[in-house]
Amino acid sequence: MTKWLASVQSLDEAQALSSCLPDILDLKNPSSGALGALPLSTVATVVDWLDGRCLSSATVGDLPMQAETISAAVRAMTETGVDYVKVGLFADFRLKDCLINLVPLLAGMKTPVIAVLFADEEVDLDLLPLIQQAGFSGVMVDTAIKNGQGLLSHWSQDRLSDFISRARQLKLLCGLAGSLRIEDIDKLEPLGADYLGFRSALCDQQQRTRGLLVSQARSVQQRLQQFGLAC
Repeated sequence: MTKWLASVQSLDEAQALSSCLPDILDLKNPSSGALGALPLSTVATVVDWLDGRCLSSATVGDLPMQAETISAAVRAMTETGVDYVKVGLFADFRLKDCLINLVPLLAGMKTPVIAVLFADEEVDLDLLPLIQQAGFSGVMVDTAIKNGQGLLSHWSQDRLSDFISRARQLKLLCGLAGSLRIEDIDKLEPLGADYLGFRSALCDQQQRTRGLLVSQARSVQQRLQQFGLAC
């Protein structure tokens, strides 16, 4: 069964999900870009509160494609005890060089690092082998611009299926996100990604910067569980 990820921006939001914790509790600041980073102290506090009840992940911010800058942010985030660190790979002429220069960092990392691509930017799926060779443990696709257009507005199901297939061939953990709605589960779950990521769908009026609604989180969880029971 495809697992799910819920993004929260505070300890209060994390605690609100106590009765329906996701498979991965993701920590990011939705007011600071696609992958806005929370203070390290906030991430550490939430990780301590979780105490292993589910996995955790955290973003390091919308950073330039410079290996030194990314390396410093990743190292700092791993000190919080989070299970996964997510790094955005933005369309940039320096991207390939950045991936090559990240090899020394990722080779020595005990914490898995997940690469995030953006469906509303120019994405070359032929980069996936280079991402794997750089030492990333997984890859996901998201959206960079949060304007209400979700993942399926940018990529067809065929392209998503190709993305998932290539990731699996490279033994990369694979996730889909990007303003996903609860209704999108019916189209995306059968594609076989490892997990689906949600933020907007969990929030009041589906606005990612508003507070979480536990009822929405339960709806996502229950819909995915229904797929699992049908398998």
